[in-house]
Amino acid sequence: MPVDDGPLIKPAHLAPGGHAAPGAGWLVPRIAGLATLALGLIAFVLVAVTQRQVLDQPDWRISVPCFVATAIAAAGSLARREHAHALVLGGLGLAAAALVLGWFMLLAIVIAALIAVILVLHAVL
Repeated sequence: MPVDDGPLIKPAHLAPGGHAAPGAGWLVPRIAGLATLALGLIAFVLVAVTQRQVLDQPDWRISVPCFVATAIAAAGSLARREHAHALVLGGLGLAAAALVLGWFMLLAIVIAALIAVILVLHAVL
């Protein structure tokens, strides 16, 4: 059985080229995942800016369409099989937190205070 000692040919997915920018090789194929994260961040900031008091329920005319747009972008990312699960979950998490922003902020304050107490007790004891 003859053995071919010639150079190996790279598979198509390892071939050089095909990227828009040298540093954007991971991000360009995951554009829908990045859009999901951006929409989730925009939803969170938009709801936080328009909310009058901390514990009030956010205006559903703003928070629900933002969440739906983020969910559509997440579905697009999953349909394209981009494997950008961290971006999708981050965007959906931010948009979902915007739906219940008052409760989210209260929970964040309680967790921060709990961490501070734990650190102080750990240093003392």
